[in-house]
Amino acid sequence: MNRRSFLKRSAVATTGVAALVGSSGSAAAYDVPLISTRDHYSGTTLVSGETKYSYDTNGLVPGVDTGCVGDLTVFIHGWDKKSSESDAEQAARDKIKHARDELTASGYGGQVVGYTWDNDVGGGADYGWGEAQTVAQKNGVKLAQFLVDYKYQCPNSTVRLSSHSLGAQVLLSSLRSLNGSWFTDNGYKVHSTHLLGAAQDNEAPTQETTDTYNAIRDVVTGAFNYHSHEDDTLQWIYNSIEFDQALGETGYEDGNTPAPNYTEFDATSQVGNNHSTYMKNCAAEIVSHMENAASYG
Repeated sequence: MNRRSFLKRSAVATTGVAALVGSSGSAAAYDVPLISTRDHYSGTTLVSGETKYSYDTNGLVPGVDTGCVGDLTVFIHGWDKKSSESDAEQAARDKIKHARDELTASGYGGQVVGYTWDNDVGGGADYGWGEAQTVAQKNGVKLAQFLVDYKYQCPNSTVRLSSHSLGAQVLLSSLRSLNGSWFTDNGYKVHSTHLLGAAQDNEAPTQETTDTYNAIRDVVTGAFNYHSHEDDTLQWIYNSIEFDQALGETGYEDGNTPAPNYTEFDATSQVGNNHSTYMKNCAAEIVSHMENAASYG
């Protein structure tokens, strides 16, 4: 079954939703709703029992486990090669909770839902970077399936996506998967997207990368990128491994044309070289962009 035909109204029951316990001890001990594809991959290969569209939850996700909310933001964490395998999930949950708390403190009144995925796969000379990118992009279809399921259950809810670091590749892959699916066929849009320190090639939102450019243009109302020219983590990854430059360091590539609803925010003065502090230092700007996304479309 191809992507376009599957990403129709699938009904929540087809997604294989299950309660998660995980490293936090119990679902009740962690109060942020979670969509999870953690342990769905062995390397870059799906494990038995999972599909390219399946996802799990921790029993708290609106539209799947509970009722609809008026405004929902899915936050997607990035790469993790610092934590041990047993700690990677807890580290992801901590980052998600931090994002929820920072956005709420800055005035966001909607519901933040975390998206946690196999961000610690692979190894070797590139520290698993290549495999992690592959898994991130494969997760885009899973996230897109959640958004289809959610909008079927909650058609009047506003949906948004935010990501940190390699989570940008999950986010942008999800937009490509949604473009031309049941989601866009029914006139739905992701109201705003927010890329923080995006570990993504800097031509992605431009006409040089047609499918991503079209997805941003056609699926999103207002798309925002927050970057720091001093982000040394992205400089290391993209200079040493990719031999390229990252969207989260330079902004979109000079000389190219970005999607018309795409806006950049230079966060260099707030973030500097600290790749981990985008949400802490830019939450107020993110919430302002959320509130005014339509004026950027």
